[in-house]
Amino acid sequence: MRAWAVALCLAVAAILSLAALSPAAAQPAVQVGTQTVENAFPRGLRFHLTATSEVPVQRVLLHYRLLPKGVAAAAGVQVEPGTQVDATYELGWPQTYLAPGTAVEYRWELRDAQGGSFFTPAQTATYSDPRFPFRTLEEGGVTLYWYAGSEQQARRLLQAAADALARAEALLRADVDFPVKVWVYADPDDMRPALVPRSEAFDRAVITAGEKVSDDTVLMAGMGAVDTLRHELTHIVTAVAGRGPFGDLPAWLDEGTAVYFQESQGAFRLAFQEAVRRDALLPLTAIGSYPGDPSKVNLFYGQSWALVSYLIDTYGEERFAQLFATFKRGATIDGALRAVYGLGLYDLEDQWRQSLGLGPVPRPGTGPRAGATPLPPSATPLPVGDRGPNPLPWAAVGGAVVVGAAAALLVYRRLVRG
Repeated sequence: MRAWAVALCLAVAAILSLAALSPAAAQPAVQVGTQTVENAFPRGLRFHLTATSEVPVQRVLLHYRLLPKGVAAAAGVQVEPGTQVDATYELGWPQTYLAPGTAVEYRWELRDAQGGSFFTPAQTATYSDPRFPFRTLEEGGVTLYWYAGSEQQARRLLQAAADALARAEALLRADVDFPVKVWVYADPDDMRPALVPRSEAFDRAVITAGEKVSDDTVLMAGMGAVDTLRHELTHIVTAVAGRGPFGDLPAWLDEGTAVYFQESQGAFRLAFQEAVRRDALLPLTAIGSYPGDPSKVNLFYGQSWALVSYLIDTYGEERFAQLFATFKRGATIDGALRAVYGLGLYDLEDQWRQSLGLGPVPRPGTGPRAGATPLPPSATPLPVGDRGPNPLPWAAVGGAVVVGAAAALLVYRRLVRG
């Protein structure tokens, strides 16, 4: 009996194996014909799928995620319902901006008339700028892409990038745990098609010298724009250190920290010093977001830098890093300042102004504020080591560094994006 039972089990297993290998059992409900991805720079990536289905397909979706940390999304693709599928979807602006070097993980979903779904295996496609013969160098978690200039220049720029990231990480106690990409173009004209598309008015008003275009990517024009590189790479670190569940950092903190890591503050410093002389500083409540008046761009960045310098010089680097960590946990501006420094935004403004030799500014609907315990003012409100203005007038606008003579005509990236 025992031998008979074993023989029966073996026979059943053999029958099941043959059934599984038979053509009828192996035939899936959907047969994929072609599946391609075309690099349609500067518009984006064009995905194409053809397939046949035993059951009429009612809907087709492309599931995708921008690597390394993008949120998963799905886009419906218009097709004629039926057993023959021919679907095309272009992923790009204005729905989604793709920076050069962006890797996209994707797969197709076909939903049939009976409520079933068929998924293709996940694959990865990379968007690139095919116009130039980019070369690459890598060091310290940074990959540099360039095509104009010598390898020696590229290595110096790569070293400056690695140093800038390391310095910002050390100050903010943050760890950028993903590769960072720096794309260096020969000039702003070469770079322009790779940036976020803007209006003709913007392009006439400004020349963009560099921009952090995604969480892991910086674009810049020219091998010598080292301060531009420092500024934009700092934005990558500030996002890691302080972006919380309710969005981005206050604009003055984000941009002030980026300017702090420049070797020269140029026109920003001059605008700030002139505003102190005339007692014409912007209210701190107004610079939590980017100002809408283009004529105040240099003062906004200069004042943001000076306030960041004041906090670091007065209270030290450790508490400055704690401020970012507190924002990351979801605190408000006022709540984070109180938790770290023991004073709210208005009290910080009074104390900082006092260190500059200025009086307090009354707030609408309130009398003189009392009860705040002043903390020691900074003995040195401006950082030392300034090497004077930059050779070109330039400004960092909403995360983009721009150069040009008509600063009053600057258009803000965040306003352009809406």
